[in-house]
Order: sequence, then structure tokens, then C-alpha cells
Amino acid sequence: MGAPLFRVAGSALAAMVLVGTLAGCGAAPAPEPTGPTQVSESPTPSAEPSADPTADILFTITANVRAVDGRTVGISMAAHAPVASVDDAASAYRAQFLSVCSAGTGAQPITEQYLADNGSTLLPITITSTAPDLAFATPVGLYFGSPYFAQAAIGNSVTPEPVGQPCFYGFSWAKSGEVHGVADFENSDGVPDLNQWKFGRYGFSVDPNSGSTIEACSVTITEVGMKNSIDDSPGWDPSGAGDGISCMIGYVGE
Repeated sequence: MGAPLFRVAGSALAAMVLVGTLAGCGAAPAPEPTGPTQVSESPTPSAEPSADPTADILFTITANVRAVDGRTVGISMAAHAPVASVDDAASAYRAQFLSVCSAGTGAQPITEQYLADNGSTLLPITITSTAPDLAFATPVGLYFGSPYFAQAAIGNSVTPEPVGQPCFYGFSWAKSGEVHGVADFENSDGVPDLNQWKFGRYGFSVDPNSGSTIEACSVTITEVGMKNSIDDSPGWDPSGAGDGISCMIGYVGE
């Protein structure tokens, strides 16, 4: 690029000297030559690859329940890879979790510092349904995490069970839609352990006295979940025990 620019500049200089000389002799000035116009082209931005929202899923649990009007509603629970509560990537999950569970047990509030001091990891849960805004024939119980630690569920028609005791006893889901959950797992030595989610229990249930059922219970454990060795973890039941009133997987004890 340097050589062509130098030649254009040199030609322009020679023309200027010639014009000056002719002007001194009374001749009409020659038109000043114009160099080639250089157009600066901006590169066309390439589209950013879209992140795969399923890339970090550990497992999914699916089933069918009935709406009040008798229609079948498919429900699904997906567990995503856990993150240490102190990580920047966990900021949104921390906010969701603390918005529901900051009261803790009442005697022990849960704060960001509490989570950090107790080596907390947060497990994101996504719960969806095939149709929105349909009242279930009977509320569906939502379970994810360990009974020893708190869990938060956020969504329409979701209430803690029992009412007044949030975060430690599961949640009741009365109407189809989308629910976001975050389960807390703590480590006694204060160091986050990303494998503790394997000591949780996950899935759906209905009141056995309600006359309602849960059908077509199915479980898919992904390669990500397999890499976390849940297939050979003592006490882990991967079968998705569908008994008509529940569809559950997870830790059942060693």
C-alpha cells in the first residue's frame, strides 16, 4: 500500500511546481490532478453463535398430568449444571434464591455471606409445561434438592409446602406455566463441592388421596450427567420410579 500512495503524492507535487511555473508566465493554470478515491470498507459483522440452552443439562424428568377440564398436560423438569454460589456466573441464581429463602429457618437467615461461608453450590432447575395457564386437577408437588438445605421456586401458582414454611419442604404447583428453581447444597468444610447435587431428590408427585395420577413418567440422563458419575453413585436411583402418583429420581440412601 505504501508504494502507490508515494507515487500519487509525488505526481501531485510535480503538478504543483508546473502550475506555479506556468502562472508566472501568464498561462492558464492546469487543473490539479485528482488521485484515486480510497474507500474504507467496514467488515461485515458475523453473527455470534447462539448459546445452546440445553448444553449444561444434567437430566430431565417428564410426565403427564390432567387439567381440571380433563385435558392432558405434559410437565418437565430439567436440572442444569451447578455453580459455586460465589462465582460471578451464579449472580442471577443467588438473587432468585435469596428472594425466596433469605429468611432461612427463621433462627438462621440466609445471606450471600452465609452461602459463601458454608461452601454453597446452587443448582438451577427449569420446570415447564406443554400448555400455559391450565389449572391442574390437583396441585403437583415439586421436589428438587436435599431436605437438609433450602430450595427456591419462582413462578405463577407456586406456593411453599406447608404454607408458612418456605424453602425446606417442597412446593405446590397449581397451574401450568413455567417455574424457575434454585437448590442450595452446602459443604461443612466451607469449600464448594459441585458433586453434592447427587444427594438430592427430584421430580413430581400428587396427593395419593386426590384421585389424580401422574402418567408417562420418563427420565433422560444426559452425557453431562453421566460425566458427573451419577450412574455409579451409591444410593442414586436413576430409574424414574413412576408409581402413578409420583415421578422421581435421585438419592434414596445407601
